[in-house]
Amino acid sequence: MNCLLRYPLLLLAYWIAAGVHGSRILCLSVGVHRSQLLVHLAVARVLLQRGHQLTLVTSQPLERDWLTANVTHLLLPWQLPREQVIEPHANFLTRLQWTLERLEKSGELLDQPEWREFMEHTPSTPYDLLLLGYHFNDHLLGVAAHFNCPVAIITTQQPIGFVHSLMGNPEERWYVPQPYDSRQRTGLEGYIFGLWEKLSELLARRVMQRIYSTHFPSPQYPSFEEMRRRVILALNNHHMVSEGPIGPLLPNMLDIGGIVMEQMERKELNLPRRPFIVFSLGTRFSWLTMPGKVEKAFVDAFAQLRDYDIYWTYDGANASTIHLANSHVHLEDWWPQAQLLAHPLARLFITHGGKGSLSEALYYGVPMLGLPLLGDQRPNLRKMQNKGWGLSLDIHNVSQAELLCSIKRLLNEKQFRESIRRSSLLYRDRPLNASDLAAYWLEYVIRHKGAPHLSGNARHLNFWQRHLLDVRLAVYGPLGMLGWLALWLNRKLNCNR
Repeated sequence: MNCLLRYPLLLLAYWIAAGVHGSRILCLSVGVHRSQLLVHLAVARVLLQRGHQLTLVTSQPLERDWLTANVTHLLLPWQLPREQVIEPHANFLTRLQWTLERLEKSGELLDQPEWREFMEHTPSTPYDLLLLGYHFNDHLLGVAAHFNCPVAIITTQQPIGFVHSLMGNPEERWYVPQPYDSRQRTGLEGYIFGLWEKLSELLARRVMQRIYSTHFPSPQYPSFEEMRRRVILALNNHHMVSEGPIGPLLPNMLDIGGIVMEQMERKELNLPRRPFIVFSLGTRFSWLTMPGKVEKAFVDAFAQLRDYDIYWTYDGANASTIHLANSHVHLEDWWPQAQLLAHPLARLFITHGGKGSLSEALYYGVPMLGLPLLGDQRPNLRKMQNKGWGLSLDIHNVSQAELLCSIKRLLNEKQFRESIRRSSLLYRDRPLNASDLAAYWLEYVIRHKGAPHLSGNARHLNFWQRHLLDVRLAVYGPLGMLGWLALWLNRKLNCNR
């Protein structure tokens, strides 16, 4: 009798486990940069480790270790146009125009032959979840409509206004500065900036809605706004407690900052036993486009730092010349940045201020010298400097003397290292690490068939209702009228005297 029962019980146990651990998940990460892709892949790797079947759709090639039995990979040979380096003092309208023009081109992905073939030849309901790498691409929610599955998104920084709107999360602009605000405004200034950002968001959403309606037309598919309401979970590459700012978050807004470092493959580095500096301006930057005087400023400054090895990510034409003159400066097209920062002899990180780079420096407690170039890098570095983790300079106007002075301050003054190490302890001290947190809640959504109960009521309100504009108009409108009437009467009485 025991023998007869054993196998059905084993089958039952397997069936229960397969309810979550055997799920089929579509991971869509297209039109993003390498640093953003790393965050998306870290979440995908967590799911792969837990036995799920993944279909990865990317616009960049993957490393060989992703070629496993549980992974199907579709590579789309498509990229958005390269981001322009907009002058930091460019006006809002110039920035908005460039953003909308770039956004218009994002719909080209859906016309790619490889993508059309994938959509047309995949069965209609093969996936239990769509995991979308989010980057101003709400129109791709049509993929979830096509496959009739719930959606979770991954963002690579502190949640921006687009994400708050998507998830129905409150935006407290009075005291929560936004990641793309280079001045990190709060109070009335922050509120006014928020109104401008909302206008930009509404214009961008119209572009995305137009792309969605073209490729996922009604009545065959749900409306654009209906699909936005179906996004049930946002995984944000951020840690509010250590990075700030502190603000309200709904249960479906999760901080997973640090997940890339947790999922990073550890390799032994064969380095000299000397303290060193890591220097990288990110995957979107090329030294071939930088004026020679800027490169010379760095070479001359590094020549004065012979007590330190310098690992410089460099794709310029003068690598051999620089190294021959300065044997302690090591130049390569690519260095394993995170592994270098994890080394106990790392003393300083010279960075462009991308969110991924700042997360790595914070995780390992390495002070930074920031040189912002574009996007959110300037506000990222402003926050970094305000927290005492390092200093920031203007790369376009930097001199050898200014550079050397800043580097020596960061190497010699203990407060920078002590400050970022305190924050690093906060970054790591959590009840669950980022990988376990992401795994639990993604599987929770699958277990509960999309978990619609996680969605707040705010998502079902229109813009006027959500921001209480009708209530405020009813309250402040009569008060304003009374104030105007009092002033008018006062003028009349003064005129009649």
